[in-house]
Amino acid sequence: MKIKRGFMALLVLIIFFGGITLTIALDVWSTTTDKIPVKFSDGEFEGEYNPEDIRGSYTFDDVATIFDIDIMDLFEAFGIPKETDPTQIKTKDLEVLYSEESVEIGNGSVKVFVALYKNLPVVLDDEYLLKQAVDLLFEVNQDLSQEQIAYLNEHQIISKEAVGEMKIESDEEEVHSETTILVKGTTTFQMILDQGVTQDQIEAILGKAMPSSNQLVRDFCVNEGISFSTVKDEFNKLLD
Repeated sequence: MKIKRGFMALLVLIIFFGGITLTIALDVWSTTTDKIPVKFSDGEFEGEYNPEDIRGSYTFDDVATIFDIDIMDLFEAFGIPKETDPTQIKTKDLEVLYSEESVEIGNGSVKVFVALYKNLPVVLDDEYLLKQAVDLLFEVNQDLSQEQIAYLNEHQIISKEAVGEMKIESDEEEVHSETTILVKGTTTFQMILDQGVTQDQIEAILGKAMPSSNQLVRDFCVNEGISFSTVKDEFNKLLD
């Protein structure tokens, strides 16, 4: 007995869609990704995604999309080339990328970075971040607590790859100028004074009295709720 072609096509459709209907009824069928972290169920952050539920299988694109973070900030924080496809690199890949470091940089580091970037609750255990990630957090989050600031200062490293880059930059700066400094995260007020900038000029930019000259400009801005990025730009214009 031959089965007509039209009847066979109809039979295939019935089996296919019937199977989908059955899997939906059994709560097996899913058309969405399971890469969705849990949300805070109560308190001030109720309804927000919890960064502590970020898993190593998440891509950087997943993290950027879910937590509304500029992908370039994530790439900068974790030393990932900007031309990298964010859908092809996972947070767990950091463990391989930084396997030569004395401490682990991995998925746990991403959890801490995302939480502090978005000012969300996180348990500060013993996760480490790259120095550039810490510098970025100090710039974007002016509401970091003293505990969080102390934690970040104690849990940051300069990667071995970055040391070579810093040496090159240092050599270039020596060629171009022996005295002028660029204000950055490690600049103290004394270093700015040493460039010939007066205390009055410093206080005009800060809008406040200058603190102890050995204090980091960044730390002062964080403590006073001032935008370090804005202050840094103003000082660099003055030194240019």
